[in-house]
Amino acid sequence: WPLKQGSDGKDQIDQEAVNRLVDYAIEHGVNYFDTSPVYVQGMSEKATGIALARHPRNSYYLATKLSNFQNYTRENSLAMYRQSFRDLQTDYLDYYLLHSIGGGNGIELFNDRYINNGMLDFLVKEREAGRIRHLGFSYHGDVKVFDYLLSRHDEFKWDFVQIQLNYVDWTLLKAKEQYDILLEHQLPVWVMEPQKGGRLSTLN
Repeated sequence: WPLKQGSDGKDQIDQEAVNRLVDYAIEHGVNYFDTSPVYVQGMSEKATGIALARHPRNSYYLATKLSNFQNYTRENSLAMYRQSFRDLQTDYLDYYLLHSIGGGNGIELFNDRYINNGMLDFLVKEREAGRIRHLGFSYHGDVKVFDYLLSRHDEFKWDFVQIQLNYVDWTLLKAKEQYDILLEHQLPVWVMEPQKGGRLSTLN
């Protein structure tokens, strides 16, 4: 999102610019908006919520994430989840992701962030209640975690999985293998990093 310097010298969101960008996107057929509590120094969800609240809720799909990287206690994770609803000014989320699975020490970290604190069980119940329409995860890193989560697909019934997919990572990060596994499970694939953070748009 565009930033500007506030009177205190700190970066802040240029909300008018965000509104214009969102309006332009919707007018030109974009209907999926993806954010996170940690994007843009923690300002993304609130700015996204302000911009999208000016449009009918059924005119777009909204995705955000449980980005409990630093503090994954149940209390903090629940607070982050509930704050997302307030900041995004919505009573349901079309897509909710466990954010960036597979990093750190792999399965141990995944269990600490989502299993041992009961958060994944909680999110499954939130989906049953309709506050989450589709539950999935975004994946980076340890393939053992990827395989582990898909081995429990019957239990958690993932609705989609987001993987890093572009023509470099197709082989470099084994995106093709991940993609083929998801097809075997008949799971929809959400693509992230299609231009590898913009690096593939300006080749040498």
